[in-house]
Amino acid sequence: MVFYTMGNLIKIFCLTILSFYLLGCDNKPVREYVLFDFETPSELDQLHWSCHTMYSLSEKHITHGSKSLQLDLYPAHYPGFSPILKKRDWSAYKVLAFDIYNPQKIEVPITVRIDDKKYPEYKDRYNKSFVLQPGMNHLTIPFNSLITSGTVRKLDLKSISNFLIFMAGPKKKIVLYMDYIRMATEYGWQP
Repeated sequence: MVFYTMGNLIKIFCLTILSFYLLGCDNKPVREYVLFDFETPSELDQLHWSCHTMYSLSEKHITHGSKSLQLDLYPAHYPGFSPILKKRDWSAYKVLAFDIYNPQKIEVPITVRIDDKKYPEYKDRYNKSFVLQPGMNHLTIPFNSLITSGTVRKLDLKSISNFLIFMAGPKKKIVLYMDYIRMATEYGWQP
């Protein structure tokens, strides 16, 4: 026979309530999933390092938390942000959002690439160009717009294999600050 003291019953009750809050009792995803927030040096280990792109944590142009990612992009074919994705099933969310600060006095073109296959041809992956205005840019990509460039196929959100943000052939060094890369279940949702 098991006897519960009032203290143990209160602990069990509190843990049950906390688990419903954290996990949700309706099996719905949390409203937001943060892919990258650049708060600790260990997040730099989750990036593919390559020539012509330098990453560092910064205390400038922060939109969430206490740090951002500074990208120094040098003249090359395609310098840019190339993370190692831990979460590959994006199907529970409706939108990808991130913030990029452009400190240049001129517009800076970037491209976002998202793959749902390993090493797809250009025509079989999502590629979209954006123009960063000087200052802060809040970019949002609805998942219903993730269509391949040439085959006009919707990406399989259950198997995202690659996500890149890059420049095509910059002629001089470009510095950008990136922060708060996230997926959300609602358009325009803010924490």
